[in-house]
Amino acid sequence: MEFCSPRNINLVGPPHTTSRYFHDLVVGEELTSRWYEASEKELIEFSHNYDRQYFHIDPVLAKDSPFGGLIASGTFTFAIWNKLNLEVNGDIAWIAGMGFDNFRFPNPLRPEVSFRSESHLVEKRLSDKNPNRGVVIHNYRMITKTDEILFTSTCPSLVHVKKDL
Repeated sequence: MEFCSPRNINLVGPPHTTSRYFHDLVVGEELTSRWYEASEKELIEFSHNYDRQYFHIDPVLAKDSPFGGLIASGTFTFAIWNKLNLEVNGDIAWIAGMGFDNFRFPNPLRPEVSFRSESHLVEKRLSDKNPNRGVVIHNYRMITKTDEILFTSTCPSLVHVKKDL
């Protein structure tokens, strides 16, 4: 799997600011983000705002939870995956995601554990409805340094076709 250092993408912009269009994408391409480690403070602050379950916000009470300790909210896990994924795939001329299939959190994300995002382009085709659009399908996952899988999903998305081809 190819490691991609974070690209200089501060904003995922309009198609003219991107560098990879439908025809630039290669089925079989595998990209890997940098390693990331979420702090306990980061998990708790996020969950205070968006998912106030005790095993997301209280380290003491979380010890007696079914998880045996503090874990990240699934919403946090997905948000961090998206951040890391856009660091390596944010230069694609995205139009829109079409949904997520087989969206799973096989293991909880815990604080102070290093993880990264992986993407694998498994399929692409031109849109039947619009020749200026392509459909691409990525398999995504987030994995720890000990190969524990935290998140998996398959995502079909619409991508711009470069008009001057």
